[in-house]
Amino acid sequence: MASRFTEEVDGEGVAWAAAGFVASLLIGVVVEPFRSTVGLENVALGYLLVVVVTAAVGGRAAGLISALSAALSYDFFLTTPYHSLRIDSIAQVITVALLFGTGLVASLAGRARRRQTVEADTQAGVIRLLNAITRAAAAGENSDHLAAEGILTLLDARRVVIRRGGPDNEVVVADIGEPEAPLDVGSLTQLDAEGHILDGRLRLPPGGSVVRWVRPQQGAVLQLVRHRQLVGRLVVVFRQGHWMPPGIRLALATVAHALATTTGPAVSHDQ
Repeated sequence: MASRFTEEVDGEGVAWAAAGFVASLLIGVVVEPFRSTVGLENVALGYLLVVVVTAAVGGRAAGLISALSAALSYDFFLTTPYHSLRIDSIAQVITVALLFGTGLVASLAGRARRRQTVEADTQAGVIRLLNAITRAAAAGENSDHLAAEGILTLLDARRVVIRRGGPDNEVVVADIGEPEAPLDVGSLTQLDAEGHILDGRLRLPPGGSVVRWVRPQQGAVLQLVRHRQLVGRLVVVFRQGHWMPPGIRLALATVAHALATTTGPAVSHDQ
């Protein structure tokens, strides 16, 4: 789950990249005996279909690998000299280049579709979690514990801690996940009530243009504020390599706002 919010190839992406590679080889092997009678433009469409599917499901990297596999398979099995990656025709060079280029565009489009799907799933999960928090609070149940479990599941976080009280008397009311996960609040990314990053700063790089810099996002901290008073904090520790796109930051801010408007349960233990 956590890998859905990163830009790297996750296990699912690797699997689909491998599937695209195998499918490209199979197309070449199956079509090779009929290459003199089957229209090569139809074969190219088959390769593109493989790239589009792998990119849409497996992500950008899977689509890129599939696009390269499709171009190489087409070159190896269907262009002269056969069973070689050399090409002796300008027309065939153009065909292979167009196949790879079209596959590249399809993979980029697949990445966008995948990201939209992830964001939609996240928004739906947040809505369900907010509804559960509201209902639990209305029933006098432990909404803090429920919220911590919901965030842990939604983001596949390592640890989620909810603290109640002012700066000088904070106590832990919910601690879900891996207890051994470091809870160094000072090293985590501070988010405001709208999910914006607070601990960034402006620095001038060697090139001279101003860029926004933020520390590696090991986790996030959000204040629970009710009637302009600090009533607690929400702390989330991520798994390694986890980054927060705007949708995830806004989701955390929304949950923090809901927690701030509810009354916390009795203290379970000190931190």
